[in-house]
Amino acid sequence: LIKWVLLAPFYIVSSFLRILRNPLTFFSYEVRPSPPAVLQNPDLGTHGYLRVGTSRIRLHYVTSGDTDKPLMVCLHGFPESWYSWRHQLKAFRKDYRVVAVDLRGFGDSDKPPAITDYTVDKMAGDIVGLIEALGYSSCILVGHDGGGFMA
Repeated sequence: LIKWVLLAPFYIVSSFLRILRNPLTFFSYEVRPSPPAVLQNPDLGTHGYLRVGTSRIRLHYVTSGDTDKPLMVCLHGFPESWYSWRHQLKAFRKDYRVVAVDLRGFGDSDKPPAITDYTVDKMAGDIVGLIEALGYSSCILVGHDGGGFMA
């Protein structure tokens, strides 16, 4: 603990200096021509897309486990994606059909432009639509951070 207390000021100051030296590169990002290989690892599950709700929003999800097992849906927090649940996809697939979804505005899911499209009611409606589109009427719902709030 003492080590981290002593190192924290160094990291804060060095980050601040990097921002001052070149703010454009510090806050920039590069669009990749293709996703990193780790995101396409078939051992984590199968990628899929569904259009849900009255707005027909397209949600990206990764599923693992047999379709005849009970459904478990995992909702990530901010600023995460389905990949946050990679360990749970592996751990629970023997007992459940585990689905880790990219919530609207994240990952490969649609990103509506209006801030009013990101209300809890609309995002929770997306999950209800996802559950129904997968052929289930109920599920075990697991959430973290913002996903936990919606759950």
